[in-house]
Amino acid sequence: MSCEVHYDAASRTWFGPRGKDFYGPEMTLGEVIMRVLQINADKVMQHCDPTGQELTGGQLAQQSARIAQSFKRLGLRRGDVVGISANNSTYLTSVVIAALLRGIPINPLHPEFAEETVKYMYDITEPKVIFCDVENYHIIKSVNERLMNPAKIYLVNGQLEGVLDITMLLNDDECITAAAYVPCPKLHGDHTAFIVCSSGTTGMPKGVTRSHRSLLCNCKNPNTYTRDSVLLSFSPLYWISGTIILLASLLNGCRRIITNRPYSVEYLLQLVANHGVTFLFLASHQIALLSKHDSDLTELKAQLQSIRVLIGAGSKVCKAVSRRMYELIGSQRFIVGYGLSEMGGLSKNVGGPVGCEGKVMRNVELRVLDKLKMPLGINEVGIVYARLRYKWEGYYRNPEATRRALSSDGMWFRTGDIGYLDSEGYLYIQTRDTDVFKFNNFQIYPEQIEEFILRLPGVSEACVFGIPDEASTNLTACAVVRTQSLEGERLTADQIRSIVERHLSGAYHIRGGVYFIDSLPKTPNDKLQRRKVLSLVQQLQIEAQ
Repeated sequence: MSCEVHYDAASRTWFGPRGKDFYGPEMTLGEVIMRVLQINADKVMQHCDPTGQELTGGQLAQQSARIAQSFKRLGLRRGDVVGISANNSTYLTSVVIAALLRGIPINPLHPEFAEETVKYMYDITEPKVIFCDVENYHIIKSVNERLMNPAKIYLVNGQLEGVLDITMLLNDDECITAAAYVPCPKLHGDHTAFIVCSSGTTGMPKGVTRSHRSLLCNCKNPNTYTRDSVLLSFSPLYWISGTIILLASLLNGCRRIITNRPYSVEYLLQLVANHGVTFLFLASHQIALLSKHDSDLTELKAQLQSIRVLIGAGSKVCKAVSRRMYELIGSQRFIVGYGLSEMGGLSKNVGGPVGCEGKVMRNVELRVLDKLKMPLGINEVGIVYARLRYKWEGYYRNPEATRRALSSDGMWFRTGDIGYLDSEGYLYIQTRDTDVFKFNNFQIYPEQIEEFILRLPGVSEACVFGIPDEASTNLTACAVVRTQSLEGERLTADQIRSIVERHLSGAYHIRGGVYFIDSLPKTPNDKLQRRKVLSLVQQLQIEAQ
């Protein structure tokens, strides 16, 4: 195995360290998970913090086998789809394992999705069965009544009168032991295991297919996840991070802490203290809140002492946040990850320069192409492409979107991110290609400006965008969310303009105004919807300052 990142000048391609796969092409997630659960039959593999319920590997295996048998009785076949619109709860894990064993792709949606989005996705994936929570049952029921082929709905976290629930799939009739359970024989590694949602920053989400083989490669990692690891993520399965933490726990025999309570820094610290969390996966905005927490530095460091690895991903982590996290837990324990729902992790920054996405990960290949799709060299800015290592079925029932995402030979995936790799192999992502706008023929990369604005005390969030202008094409403007503090109250537009003018050349200066706003438009997985900011400030009739 090669341990170094290297650059091939002839093809202008960056290669991550090379290594063999843990399993052959026919192996599937369900098969590996059941083996791991039986090895860890007496070990507590899952702890639900709000309820205190615990499940051992043996209990998870038994429940999964029962639900898989119930799926068979319901007539579900390989290739049918199971919909999940639920938060993390005790029985949801066994639903996932059962679907994986039966070869039934899982389509997880955010439990807080509005009817319109749920209907849009379920029209595409056409689930035969939907698992939801008591809290969002009324939405799922309403959507289901409007589907061309309505699904059976099961509650997964409680009961309502007259409504099916998960306990009905766990009864002992015709019970089969976990050890005797045989997975779907016609299933292999290239078949679709999950249909996850794209982030939807440019419109409605797409159904991203992920194969058993690709997820095994992403999540089976005994060097990262040891048997004494305790994993925590606040993400529901809708987020790819939630799916990966679930699978990492099951494939590597780790304990996983689950909760359906919302994220706060106080609750995070409570969970870490109560459960001895060692591996923490947080979204970028959650890390920003942790970095700005106003408790004593020494005290906060002590509260995070059990954390061996804290991964931040989802959107760019700004330099100020990275520096603060280095202070809190050190540069070797705080990792910035960069990846895609379509492929998983592509690069990671472990102790590298702040502001970069790190070096190319194991078995990953990256290229940077210009607008003519010609490969660019070191330090040259263009669109980042990643080579597909495994067969990819594309976006579910969306061949046109799949075609647009791939190179002409179908071997490379277009990330849609603008960036470059330097001479040491560090990847720097500057912005999404759809976020760039022009001012007097200069390309304006919003995140370069936001990086400095976010350094100001009193700034909670910032979004730079273009306001159309006849003479200059666009004028650079900024929407700012103040912190709930005295510094936030005192923050002025002049301070924002001034810090940009001190650090950046004239083309980047804010000429379109500063707009103070209560919140920025985001997707359900908390990604900024930059395209909607201009219409929002116009709709709210906020005056520029």
